[in-house]
Amino acid sequence: MKKLYELLENIFPNKNISIEKLDKGISNHNYLVKVDSETYVMRVPFLDKGHVFSREHEAMVNTMVSDLDVPCMYFDPKTGIKITKYISSLYEYEECPYPDKIERAAHLVKALHQKPAPDFPFDPVATLRKYQAMLKHPIYDLSNYQDIVEKVKSLNHQQVLCHNDLVSGNLLFGNDRDYLIDYEYAAANDALFDVMSFLSENNITDETLRQRFYNVYFDEMSETLYHDLALWEDFHNLLWCTWAMMLYETRNESIYKEIATMKYQALQRRN
Repeated sequence: MKKLYELLENIFPNKNISIEKLDKGISNHNYLVKVDSETYVMRVPFLDKGHVFSREHEAMVNTMVSDLDVPCMYFDPKTGIKITKYISSLYEYEECPYPDKIERAAHLVKALHQKPAPDFPFDPVATLRKYQAMLKHPIYDLSNYQDIVEKVKSLNHQQVLCHNDLVSGNLLFGNDRDYLIDYEYAAANDALFDVMSFLSENNITDETLRQRFYNVYFDEMSETLYHDLALWEDFHNLLWCTWAMMLYETRNESIYKEIATMKYQALQRRN
């Protein structure tokens, strides 16, 4: 905590500063920072090697998505420490009470995908392979699901700027406007990967709700689209089950075992 105070004192000299740790995030430590009368949120990444992304790439994406993201006050591409403006009365997707939140989420994702694709990719298969190589003692045997990898490798869709981590906490909804935050994994990727990232990571299995998302995001649906989305859903479950097992092995925190179990059960249901 002392180092964080020293950093903040350099960023905000001659100010009264207080820090409160937030119970948010499984990939970063998050803090509520008060600087005189202003309030910010500070993200401090874990120091382990459980993630596959480039902070330099994140910095580039931050400049591309300033109209979607919460205003950024500070970002260090070497450490990944990011300080953003605190906006009160925002809801994460899961807790949001607005009846049209799924349509609003679709508008956010669609707006992101309409931005120019960067020249650096997010390779889902390479990411999976890296997690597999880091995992030494898997909780679940995923060998029966490796055919999913070859199936998604055969897909050929336009590459767009994707978020690649559309969990509930990265979509924020307010009375006046909505935000898409945390672009650690953002890069060029198949747009359908992102669509299914949102639906699967937020446990949206109801077909009526999914169709409401599709009605906003897609101009029209087809059997091919439904088929390819289903493939990406299987891949997501395989990817994040592997990731969670790897982090459970590294950190021994129950949250990762719970995620691994949930994703493994989803794989079993669909196969």
